[in-house]
Amino acid sequence: MIDTEVKEIKRDVKGLFAGEAIERWKIILMLRGKELSKPTRTSIQVRDKHIEDPRGGYINHHCEPNAYIEILPDFVGADPGSQNATTLVAIVIAKKDIGKGEEITFDYETTETELMEPFRCDCHGRWISGNKKKMAGRIRKLKELDMIDLKLWKKDEVG
Repeated sequence: MIDTEVKEIKRDVKGLFAGEAIERWKIILMLRGKELSKPTRTSIQVRDKHIEDPRGGYINHHCEPNAYIEILPDFVGADPGSQNATTLVAIVIAKKDIGKGEEITFDYETTETELMEPFRCDCHGRWISGNKKKMAGRIRKLKELDMIDLKLWKKDEVG
C-alpha cells in the first residue's frame, strides 16, 4: 500500500499527506473500519453506510481534488476470513500525480448525501453540505449493478 502520513495543517486541523510520490490511477488506500448507519465528522459514506477509516478520516475536502473514492461492489479477496467471498469495497485512487509531501484530498460531495458538519470550503467559499440528489442516483445505479450481477450469477448457476 502507498505510504501516507497524517500531519497538522493548522491548529486542530490535520490532513493526510503522501509519504511518497503517487502516480495517477494508483490505489492510495482501501477504506476499512467501523461501519456506521449515520455520518460522523470523519466518516466516508459508502452507499448507505459510513466508514470510520483510521487514515481516510484525515482526507480533507477540495473542490478540485487529487484523489477520488471508487466503490467496487464485487471485490474478491478483501475479506480476510474468506478470500473467495465478494464484498463491497471503497478505495481511494489518485486522480492525478501526487508529489511526496502533498496533501491528499477528495470532493466530499461525490460521496456524502449529508454532512454531519457542513462548512464553507477554503477552495471557493462554497457551502459543502452533501449532495442528496447526486448520491441517490449513484446509490440506485450501484444497486442496479448488483441486481444485474445477481441475475447473471443465478442464470449461470441454474444453467
